[in-house]
Amino acid sequence: MDIESYIKNLPPELQEKVRTCSSVEELLALAKEAKVPLPDEALAAIAGGDQEVGGCGDPACPKCGSSSLELFGKEKDPNYPWLYIYHYGCNNCGCLFNYENGAVWQ
Repeated sequence: MDIESYIKNLPPELQEKVRTCSSVEELLALAKEAKVPLPDEALAAIAGGDQEVGGCGDPACPKCGSSSLELFGKEKDPNYPWLYIYHYGCNNCGCLFNYENGAVWQ
């Protein structure tokens, strides 16, 4: 999906604001502020990738840095229902952590 095809139905002033967003985070903040839902396809177009939305590369353990991980679940983010929070366990040190759109937290 081309982002232009998605925003063509938005008011012109909102279209211009969308075009000035330089990151997915800025787009998410704008969408939340304007109360405009964004489908996964629109987020993928902004992120510039074909990967599943909610993933920005491969996560690594925040404790030991290992990429030997086990995904044990995912859930929709309650604040951004078009994104997923992934729950991982590290096979190296046993650390349990969450991952969403490039952010990692325990």
